[in-house]
Amino acid sequence: MIEHSTRWLGGFAAAYLVLLPTNAAVAPRSIAFGGLLLMLVLLAVATGRARVTGGPPDGPGSTLPAPPRAVAAAFAAWALWSAASWFWSLRPTYSADQIEREVFDTALVALAFFLAARDAFAVRVMIGLALAGFAVLTSLALGLAADGGWDAGRWHHGTGVWSMWIVLIAPFALLPIAPPPLGARRRRAAFALLVALVALLLASARLTDNRMVWLALGAVFATAALLAAARWRAAFWRSPLRWAAALVALLMVFSLLFVDAAREKAAVHYPPHTTVEDTLKHDPRLALWDYTAGRIRERPMTGHGFGRAILAPEMERALHDPLLTHAHNVFVSQWLQTGAVGAALFVALLAALAWRYAAYFRARDDALAFVGLVGLTLLVGFVVKNLTDDFLFRSNAKEFFALNALLLGFGTRRAAEPADRREGSAPTGADTGR
Repeated sequence: MIEHSTRWLGGFAAAYLVLLPTNAAVAPRSIAFGGLLLMLVLLAVATGRARVTGGPPDGPGSTLPAPPRAVAAAFAAWALWSAASWFWSLRPTYSADQIEREVFDTALVALAFFLAARDAFAVRVMIGLALAGFAVLTSLALGLAADGGWDAGRWHHGTGVWSMWIVLIAPFALLPIAPPPLGARRRRAAFALLVALVALLLASARLTDNRMVWLALGAVFATAALLAAARWRAAFWRSPLRWAAALVALLMVFSLLFVDAAREKAAVHYPPHTTVEDTLKHDPRLALWDYTAGRIRERPMTGHGFGRAILAPEMERALHDPLLTHAHNVFVSQWLQTGAVGAALFVALLAALAWRYAAYFRARDDALAFVGLVGLTLLVGFVVKNLTDDFLFRSNAKEFFALNALLLGFGTRRAAEPADRREGSAPTGADTGR
């Protein structure tokens, strides 16, 4: 029963991940979420029954792993402190709703994806479908834009949320060229698919007119390239100019598109003849952060209560801007909501994730090293993108934790297997480039 429930859990998880980036499929997404919860209940019942009866496992996928202790402890500490902030929240009703959505629901989603990543096939299916969904939604946006206008709020949760999803899914565009058993077997087809996915990332990001998306994407691909060159040194030194040229060309494209987006923003949202430099000097977030710093000083240790928009009415009145209703920086936002303690626990969670991915990256197994590389680039992209906004919210928060849980679920199982029994592992003594 455990094995079959895990398979069904993987199916519901794949559907949920595909549907998260769009707001045009609320009912199917709710059904997928309900399926996740049902499978978690069935797994809990089956696991409890197996412990009581002491019976043998019912198949090769019947043993459920435990999450990495440091990551689980850091997440639990952050979640419990966030939930505890209800007791001193300025708006207890609002905080209670946000705690349920952003903490408890997210924890269940993360647990479901951790358990669903039972093997390489499950990971390929879930990530492959997520990439396919991204390609479909990008093609839809491009078609609507060519037909006269793209309303991002209709299909894509808005430009900000969609730009965050672009950054989160970007590291997984490397999946086709991953080492066995994760990547595609045909190398030419794998590189062609990678090029197509990068092209879709570029086109989709340009539609958002977002500036930080280019800095975040640049950080993602630069981090991935540098880590890959360090991990697979033999492959790098066989053709260093090709690696360097590809990275430099991609970063130049990101830089040009960043400047183009900044100029368009200056032309559309500012008075005539406003330069890009002027838009940065007069960015409304500067006044927002100054105001936020003052509110943090009122409750520096405990914060005002969990919820990104906990001070939204006060911010809107003070800054006279309906768009400035939260801190627009994920770390400042955590501090504002749950104080220095909550911000420190959130940083500790990111550090625990980075530490685990670094351990995977240093492993002798190439598949584990690839998981570590993707995990580290995922964290880098998330942090850079959230320096000027706070997308640890609703669909983006669930995507972030689901993708991390997916990597940790596969990595935990892979690391626990004997080296000679790992699917697709290189034979002893193989050249890994280390």
